[in-house]
Amino acid sequence: MSRKAYSEFLASRSWRRAIRAAATCVAAAMLAAACAADPPTSSRQRQSDIRAMNEFYSRLASDQAHYYDHVTIRVDNGVARLSGYVWNTEAQYHAKEVATNVPGITAVVDNLELEREGAR
Repeated sequence: MSRKAYSEFLASRSWRRAIRAAATCVAAAMLAAACAADPPTSSRQRQSDIRAMNEFYSRLASDQAHYYDHVTIRVDNGVARLSGYVWNTEAQYHAKEVATNVPGITAVVDNLELEREGAR
């Protein structure tokens, strides 16, 4: 085999290897993205999530001991995610307890921040 033919053989082999590696990376990325996506929810589950969210807001609004205007909730497949801020730890624990006791909420993720002396 001549030097030219041998160098062309090596070049074509590395080119194929690079294409194969790139295709493998793309396939792995697509698989990871597909696995990370949430499964679609049914309309019944969406309605249950909306009812749970409304019930949570209703229960917080009826609480005279704490101020909850800066608390938001997002419910997806029964998992409630609390966000925003409260003025003290008692209010934070109470908001989580209220969410835990709402029908349709199966888990609570507490992302509430504690506001102290007007600074978060």
